[in-house]
Amino acid sequence: MLRKTLLGSAAPLLMIAALTPVHASAAEAAEAPAATASTPARPETGTVQELVVTAEKRESTVQRTAATLEVVTGVALARQQIVDVKDLNSILPNAQIVPVVNSLQVTIRGIGSDFIDPRADPGVAASLNGLYFDRPLSNGFAFLDVSRVEVLAGPQGTLYGRNAAAGAMNIITNQPTNHFEGYVEGTLGSLNANDLKAVVNVPLGDTLAVRVAYARDRRDGYLGDYYDDLHSDTSRISALWRPTDRLNVYLESDYLQTGGHGQANEAWPCTGAQPWSLVVPANCPSTLKGGTEPTNGRLGTFVWANQLNVSYDLSWATLTSITGYIGTHQRFSNEPNGILFNANETANNDDYSEEIRLTGRDTANHQGGLQWQAGGYFFTSTGDYNYSKPGFGLPFIFTSLPQRSQAGFAQVTYGVTDQLRITAGARYTHDFKGLVGSGGAISAEGDKWTYKAGLEYDLAPTHMLYGNISTGYVAGGPNGGNPTLPAPPTLAPPTFQPETITAYEVGSKNRFLDGRFQLNASAYYYDFSNYQVTEPAFLNGAGQQKSGSQLLVIENTGTVKTYGVEVNSEFALTASDRLSASFLWGYGTFGAIHLATIAGNPVTGFTPKAIDLPGGTPLVNLPRWTAQLGYEHTWDLGRGGELVGAINTKLSTKYPLVVGSVGDPFDNQAGYTMTNASLTYDWDENRYALRGWVKNIENTPVNTYGQAPGMHNYSILAPRTYGVTLSARF
Repeated sequence: MLRKTLLGSAAPLLMIAALTPVHASAAEAAEAPAATASTPARPETGTVQELVVTAEKRESTVQRTAATLEVVTGVALARQQIVDVKDLNSILPNAQIVPVVNSLQVTIRGIGSDFIDPRADPGVAASLNGLYFDRPLSNGFAFLDVSRVEVLAGPQGTLYGRNAAAGAMNIITNQPTNHFEGYVEGTLGSLNANDLKAVVNVPLGDTLAVRVAYARDRRDGYLGDYYDDLHSDTSRISALWRPTDRLNVYLESDYLQTGGHGQANEAWPCTGAQPWSLVVPANCPSTLKGGTEPTNGRLGTFVWANQLNVSYDLSWATLTSITGYIGTHQRFSNEPNGILFNANETANNDDYSEEIRLTGRDTANHQGGLQWQAGGYFFTSTGDYNYSKPGFGLPFIFTSLPQRSQAGFAQVTYGVTDQLRITAGARYTHDFKGLVGSGGAISAEGDKWTYKAGLEYDLAPTHMLYGNISTGYVAGGPNGGNPTLPAPPTLAPPTFQPETITAYEVGSKNRFLDGRFQLNASAYYYDFSNYQVTEPAFLNGAGQQKSGSQLLVIENTGTVKTYGVEVNSEFALTASDRLSASFLWGYGTFGAIHLATIAGNPVTGFTPKAIDLPGGTPLVNLPRWTAQLGYEHTWDLGRGGELVGAINTKLSTKYPLVVGSVGDPFDNQAGYTMTNASLTYDWDENRYALRGWVKNIENTPVNTYGQAPGMHNYSILAPRTYGVTLSARF
């Protein structure tokens, strides 16, 4: 019944179409048709490109959006051979994309999540063409035929709702157009990489266009020549129909199938360990020392995402409906007798969502102007989860994980004068999460208000100052166990509380030298309560969720306070030379920490224990300094040909990896530089392109995740890789 209700919610908008004559073309249907070639044309010569974005669920530009917003265009993605969401680690100064088992977690300014199961939610809201993903993104999903990626820093609780406490990441793909066109692309590279991508766009009459995309990606594993491999097939079919100049109907279906051996952890940088190795030396202080992880992992992930996006122009406002279904089925197996990461996991989720929104047609860029949007969001989910780890106690089995969330929101910006604007927004959300396992049933339910207040002031047409106060939260939920039994400090609580944030940010956006130089800067302060983390611990209860059986739980550490300064710049030095530079200085600490965890090892067994630390422990995944430097030069070869060289370097100081670890030198990532470079030959007016590329030239080992204090298990990014890519468009 609920599925029929959601899928039928767009019907009133479609019925309106019958009242209006058909006379619009497919060209008009595309709000901003994106370039369809693998290597699209360069931006306007001699200026920094003015990018159109939809980060705040309305069309604007980066420079007119009063927030810290990073945008990676399709051009930049191609130049740096960014073919996977995880590859964004090398080019985003304020974000980390962390692989955890079979999914990806996003951290912005050191704030995010490291959860691997559907009891908990990510701290960064991710969406694909407007469809919100309540679960963490699966490895490789959605990064096909991408037009741009938008990353909003800071809580987005008003427009995006729960689970946007750290920010939002929007992936926007190329949309169907009224031209028959497409491209094919093939890649050969190190680690036996062999990738194939094909896209075709077909107009079907004057009002309908269809776009089909497919990618086949293969690569051997870089961890022990086995794990962290790539074996995926992704496909997308989308259709854009505009029967009138008022009605747009966009339909999209995405499918991902991922195999291979999956992601695993390693012991580096323990004494005697080597990066990208499965060997744990006997002198490593890890409790899992003296062995080698067996090479018998198996991964199987299947994701099917569908959305119906309908918008209708009411003259005074635009009515939008986004109806979505996302089915996720995950299998991960690393058979017994392993040392580091032996586990078996299965998870199934069916998520249904509906967002309906009214957006006013006026702007606030003049005195008396009123820019507004209001709407509702409805989400329901069913699922199950099974996780077992030999030596870590009995498996934990959740036969049912029901979730429901309903929200209403509104945001208004008013033009006080032609230069001054004020913004006010609020959102009310009701959440329910349940859990049914062999230990019984448990649930958590609650309501939450989030808000935003802001000021914008134009010093000049190309210079803006802004300030925002905003709130956000990550929903709470059940761990399991029995809530009627006592929970001493060594045992995890049966439920975890919502994580909340209040954020303060001031910033400035500027363009100089007739658009050749762009400089944006911001300063922020975040105040968190009940910050959520994952720990291996015991629960009170009966059956398989009892005090003698260990599992991963979600706990609240207490407070987190963090602040920093971020600067982003681009400079069109000449018509052929472009520079970019970004800097982030950040500092963050936990308040007093209390966590239930475990002590021991798989051989002697585990016992419950508690971690208690005073305030001042550094925030994980937040370097004190991060910088991003880029340079691109274009040689005009005449007769429609050009040669483009691009280089991009990320620099980072050291940062801690593990919550609750103090004085352990291994639980830190050392300072590093990581450089990507490419040389692209385009000819025949960009119809053909040949690119040679190399990533992580320094071959720097970079860890992004640590499992728990004393365990010395870390996720690591790829070593140096290189290859060639040939593409042709038609």
